[in-house]
Amino acid sequence: MCGENVDNFNTTWRLTEPNTLVVLPCTGEYRGNASRYCSSDGKWVEPSYIHCISKSIQQLKEQTAQLLSGESDYNLTIILKDLENITHDNDELRSGDLLTSSDVLNDIAKYVTVQSDKLEVDQLEIFGSLCDNLLDERNHRQWKELNDEGSGGVTPLVNAVTEYNDAFNEVIDSNYSLVVAKKNVVMQVGKASVDEITVPDRQKTSNSWIAESATEIKLKKNICNGQTGYSSTFYRNISSFFPEYLILNGEIKSFNGSYDVNSIVADFTIHGTPCSNYSLIIKFEHLLGKYTKPFCGHWNFSTPNTVNGAWSSYGSQVVDASDSYTICEYNHTTNFAILMSPGKTPSSHHDPLSYISAIGCGVSILFLVITILIHFVLWRYLGNDRTKTLMNLCVALILSYILFLAGITRTENKIVCTAVAVALHYIFLTDFALMLAEGIQIVRMVVIVFPTKSIVHKLIPACWIVPACIVGISAGVTRLKGYGNDQFCWLTLESNLIWAFIGPALLVIVINFVIITITVYKMMTSRGLAAKTLKVKSKIGLKSICVILPLFGVTWVLGAFSVNDDLVIFQYLFAIFNSLQGLFICVFHCFLNKQVRQGYQQYQRRRQANRMDSKHSTDFSNLDRPKSRLSINDNSRAQEK
Repeated sequence: MCGENVDNFNTTWRLTEPNTLVVLPCTGEYRGNASRYCSSDGKWVEPSYIHCISKSIQQLKEQTAQLLSGESDYNLTIILKDLENITHDNDELRSGDLLTSSDVLNDIAKYVTVQSDKLEVDQLEIFGSLCDNLLDERNHRQWKELNDEGSGGVTPLVNAVTEYNDAFNEVIDSNYSLVVAKKNVVMQVGKASVDEITVPDRQKTSNSWIAESATEIKLKKNICNGQTGYSSTFYRNISSFFPEYLILNGEIKSFNGSYDVNSIVADFTIHGTPCSNYSLIIKFEHLLGKYTKPFCGHWNFSTPNTVNGAWSSYGSQVVDASDSYTICEYNHTTNFAILMSPGKTPSSHHDPLSYISAIGCGVSILFLVITILIHFVLWRYLGNDRTKTLMNLCVALILSYILFLAGITRTENKIVCTAVAVALHYIFLTDFALMLAEGIQIVRMVVIVFPTKSIVHKLIPACWIVPACIVGISAGVTRLKGYGNDQFCWLTLESNLIWAFIGPALLVIVINFVIITITVYKMMTSRGLAAKTLKVKSKIGLKSICVILPLFGVTWVLGAFSVNDDLVIFQYLFAIFNSLQGLFICVFHCFLNKQVRQGYQQYQRRRQANRMDSKHSTDFSNLDRPKSRLSINDNSRAQEK
């Protein structure tokens, strides 16, 4: 049951059964009803006040509706002042009040577009104060409620501001600009005949919050006639109150965690059509630093099948980008913002890490091939259970490196990207399974000094089959959702599917870490090393660890630290050690391996012995040839006689 509860607006919600929607009349000087849902687990969700409207605000809405219809001739300035007074320092505004106030402003904007003679110079200050009141931080929860309810969030208010400022150009004199700078919004309306117009005016906004921002708009005119009327608005804190939809390849898609608005929202409009050719250059300062892949966006109010529009990149391009800002160029005017993808790696380190990984993977592939060739040639002397497992691990690592380099960024085709992500999931799990098999065989050698029964014929097939089962179950349960996104063809961090890799990988790392500890302990306490000095023991122990680590995947522990963006050094260490795993395997298990050296010496001795045998055979053949020829000649003479 949902217990009795009193919310922020002093509405009392009684004891209620689960899965029940409760509707109550709005309290106080309000019209309409409030609603709240009691969930299946007996917990109240946030109440909805979208249909609760203050009687005084509702009255102003009726007045503006009559203005538009021509039924009355109310004073526009008085309506704006009344609404500004109602919303000023008001902690009781409901989401319905914000929505209705936005409707009032839209009615006013439509009215002055036709009746420009009703505009007065001092109205812009009142209009700016009113917008500042509505966008104040105390109303953020209500704006979020409007966005979650599918009412378009803050977009009706933004649309009203754009239309009103555009119409306000009628009362601006030549070569003059009027600036209204408030806590949450900065407006500038003016006319200019220069070839380049820059907003905000840094002199008139020096004491405003916009002065601390690097965000700036430049209108570059190529073909313009006479003066250019313009209006601009900078919104301080409304980035998260827009519906999270964008147009990609002609389709409307949800952000789904792939994008966030990472700048303040800025509006720029040209009054009339004096310019037939112009470009708009906007420098956006990033709100958050740990984001990548900038997307020059603008809000398209006329997007079909939406409540109030969606973000779009039409008519825009990225001119320059850094960790702290992005510069975009547009060929049209509207409301603009920069959209970016949440990324764990700062953009300045993205390219170096990519190069390190690519070069390291290439080097690993080369040395893994060398390792396989060496063991293939010396198989007569090195062939045993551990070598078989090592060869399987080398093959699996080569496949994983090739697939990683060739497919990790193939995001342009969704089907191909999903297939690559599934394949990478399988081959990486196979790598870890074979690393675990190496650990199991080593611990058997240490604990059971002379194992009599081989398990390799069961162990290796299991290393290739079990990962396939895990991937098959994961893909079936999720229906391939979570395999690949717009950034990489890999398991998405936003989905719980990533644990289908992290879980088994961490389990293998923990088991192999225990095996390393047991192995080194057994070596240090063996009879052969018991009498050695501490220096000798340390040297042998360190060498043993260096030999074992590349096989066991323990370097993946660095990956846990590399998730933290503040520890960039671990991202580099993780990229270096894991991409060079093949090099380490070749060095420690071929070039520095005693058994390989002994096998190579036996191989050389065998080759020399074969050469000697071949030489002796040749010599004996040469000695026999004259006798044969003599015998043939004697036979010829006898026949002649």
